[in-house]
Amino acid sequence: MKPVSKSLAKKIAAFAAAAAIIPSSLLLPSKAEAFDIGEAIGGMIMYGLQAKQVSAQIDYFDDKGRDEFYSQMQQEYGVNEDPELNAQVDELMANLTEGVGAVDPSIYEKPYNYFINNDTSFNAFCSLGHNISINTGLFDMINNMDEVAVVIGHEMGHGQKEHVKKGFKKSSTLSIIAAGIQGGSSVGIAICTSVLANQVQANNITKPQEREADALAFEYLVNTPYNLGATAAVWQRVIDKSGASKSDFLGAVFSPNDHPGHIERRDTYAKTLSAYSNNVVTVADGTVSVNGQSVFTPVDSDDMSGAERSYFIAGSLTRVYHDAKPSTLRAEAYGNDVYIGDTHIFTSSDMDESASALATRLNEAHKAPTPEAGKKKKKK
Repeated sequence: MKPVSKSLAKKIAAFAAAAAIIPSSLLLPSKAEAFDIGEAIGGMIMYGLQAKQVSAQIDYFDDKGRDEFYSQMQQEYGVNEDPELNAQVDELMANLTEGVGAVDPSIYEKPYNYFINNDTSFNAFCSLGHNISINTGLFDMINNMDEVAVVIGHEMGHGQKEHVKKGFKKSSTLSIIAAGIQGGSSVGIAICTSVLANQVQANNITKPQEREADALAFEYLVNTPYNLGATAAVWQRVIDKSGASKSDFLGAVFSPNDHPGHIERRDTYAKTLSAYSNNVVTVADGTVSVNGQSVFTPVDSDDMSGAERSYFIAGSLTRVYHDAKPSTLRAEAYGNDVYIGDTHIFTSSDMDESASALATRLNEAHKAPTPEAGKKKKKK
């Protein structure tokens, strides 16, 4: 975890140091001092005041001071000015804002600030004030904006539910109490100030909050043009790159030790995809099934494993089957591409089965109408 910039730390320190004007005789005694009930009560009052001051500072940076905090974040982490990458992120944030707004209009009351920083690790984080920073390293590992949208949608879920602010307040309160018990008056104030200054970027997110943000990311993507299968695919990519267990190559905020494992997150998204398809589509071990019949088992490509590709196929099918009954739809092959209506389902590589074979198997699995039936329907 990186500390915030010195200037920001000084502002926080100046604010929290206001508590120092209260006489030290009212603070909790150190272990070496004699215990007195009156002093203990005074100490508790003091730490209550400290907590109130810290809470007020957090509220400030989360609201009126959020642009100030955003500027400090940019100074601390640096800004990647690559025009092409920034244009892609601008489009991404516009799409995600609409996706969030469709289910939570409050986003328009406090729209997100965002920037790409120069850190080369795989990470992104949402801090106080709806301020999002995306590591350059995220784009080094993920080469499609569908999966990037999952990561950023997840962070926006934290922001919309105020997970970050709640985490800061909880951790800072505990730090204040611990500092006072361990070191007495002046040491307690110094430690609490230092802890807050170093924690304003840390998310302090719990496992239930992490799962909630995962669920929200899917809900947000439903209202965007991005492939819903990217929700599971991004975790398959993480597994492919780092193994099934958590790994140091991931940023600490993106995958802390007490958060759900990569396999759990991938499989949870796979179940969500299936539910969204009205339980028509399932994915297991790199194979996409429709109505319980195996349809696609894509092979590895140059930049994506077959397992990761399978989730993108499932994502395309999921949207189609969510909106219409499979028996009313017909898959068609055009060269190497498989379509259902205007929806692109799959592009067959040289190592995959032919697109026509896959379209035939898909139609058999979902009991598609015959071409003749389709023509008759059009004539009517």
